[in-house]
Amino acid sequence: MYRRLFKFMGVMAVLSSLSIANAQDVKTTINPEKNILTMINILTPVDGDQEALVTQLELALHKTLIHEPGFISGNVHRSLDSKHVVNYAQWQDKASLEAFIIKLQAGKAPEMAKVFTMAKPDFHPYAVVSSHQHLN
Repeated sequence: MYRRLFKFMGVMAVLSSLSIANAQDVKTTINPEKNILTMINILTPVDGDQEALVTQLELALHKTLIHEPGFISGNVHRSLDSKHVVNYAQWQDKASLEAFIIKLQAGKAPEMAKVFTMAKPDFHPYAVVSSHQHLN
């Protein structure tokens, strides 16, 4: 499982892109004019325990990621069918994400590593193209 994860993380780093809602002063902003890296991580719990996965992901975000240089925000979403957890994450740039991947691969982010033992990940980097909001 780790081998697949690390291989994928390596590919992510070559291609180029986690929210505690109460993170101080930094909020998720979806703005095509900001040059940030977005990762959308779809996690499928391997044992079907969505709640345990949500709890572990929130722990990883709170204990590790919100302290990482270049990490902007991570937002945890629970699917209503209880089959998936989505993490919408923003990083300042590719280099910041790559630095975290090296830390993860070195075993220095155990809370996040545990997330990947609890779920089958499907990660993709994105750039915001546009954002549309309801007009009042």
